Amino acid sequence: MTSIVSISEFCKTGSGGTPSRKTDEYFSGTIPWIKSGELRENIITESEEHISEVALKESSAKLIPAGAILVAMYGATVGRMGLLGVDAATNQAVCNIIPDKKKADMKYVFHALQAKVPELLKKSVGGAQPNISQQIIKETKIPLPPLPEQKRIAAILDKADAIRRKRRQALALADQFLQAVFLEMFGDPVTNPKGWKRLTMAECVYSIESGWSANGDSRSASNGEIGVLKISSVTSGHFRPDENKVVTGGVPGKKLIFPQKGDLLFSRANTRDLVAATCIVGMDQEKVFLPDKLWRINLDSGQATPEFIKFLLTHSEFRSSLTKRATGTSGSMLNISKEKLLETTFPSPPIALQRQFSSLYWRERTASDRRHQVSMVTETLFSSLTQRAFRGEL
Repeated sequence: MTSIVSISEFCKTGSGGTPSRKTDEYFSGTIPWIKSGELRENIITESEEHISEVALKESSAKLIPAGAILVAMYGATVGRMGLLGVDAATNQAVCNIIPDKKKADMKYVFHALQAKVPELLKKSVGGAQPNISQQIIKETKIPLPPLPEQKRIAAILDKADAIRRKRRQALALADQFLQAVFLEMFGDPVTNPKGWKRLTMAECVYSIESGWSANGDSRSASNGEIGVLKISSVTSGHFRPDENKVVTGGVPGKKLIFPQKGDLLFSRANTRDLVAATCIVGMDQEKVFLPDKLWRINLDSGQATPEFIKFLLTHSEFRSSLTKRATGTSGSMLNISKEKLLETTFPSPPIALQRQFSSLYWRERTASDRRHQVSMVTETLFSSLTQRAFRGEL
């Protein structure tokens, strides 16, 4: 018999904390310390930063056992999830959920909560940075059949999820290929081994346009409607026009910026992990427009190509040097000003070489778009399978 029960009835929940960065000893240990931006709907066995035993004793950070389910409660990654594969700590933006092994299968609960993410997001509070409280998570109800049935369902969904991930990996490999070609053609943009002359962004950017953050509903725009893009439309590095909020109140007297094919978009405000994300628009958009946290960067075509600048800003060390100059007192939302971007210097290869890279980019983009369409079908099928699983139809 399947019961519908709240998470709090069979799970323990909690959140993490951030040790003071003023104490060097706190971040010199070996304990993985996971931030919300590191949740990727997979099993987590490593982290970007580590803390010490002393940090656990003297701060609000707590050690969470392997097998816990993690959910990002706020910020740009709100609703993102992960499974702990090792004992670890997290920051305060992450809720940890520890199921009672006698009542629930960890992977079953993980899949069930993933299916509930849209519902959780609807209950979130806040504007640009929505917040899912621990209480909302604890009150979330999921079907809980007998343990053997949970394991059977989890095994089916795991197999389907593995297929979905392979499709995603194929898309990621395309990005890695272009990044490798970029480094082969131009060299490391930080060390500049090929000795290219250096320019400031101001010397190749002739204008930066910001959008307008209209109030929008939580749902995306549908046929005949206009939507304002969310910053998540850019943060993956690929333009996602479906990441928008429908605008129902009209936009009187406003000049809207509708992205066009080839436009270089830049996220000026986000978390430290995601600020300065860029993407290139694949086709003209007529129904979604830019918010004020996204810029359209217009380049002097004789100095730089959008494709070169996109991959320049995607390079981890170069991007890190830029994001370190972001301002803001909140760890959840930082901002890069136009002045900071424009004074940034970079190695500038000959424009003819940049255009060769751009041609290669668009050839690969065409093939990647076809792979993306197949991936979207796989995502839809997985979503349908998940819905059937938690309706008791598998």
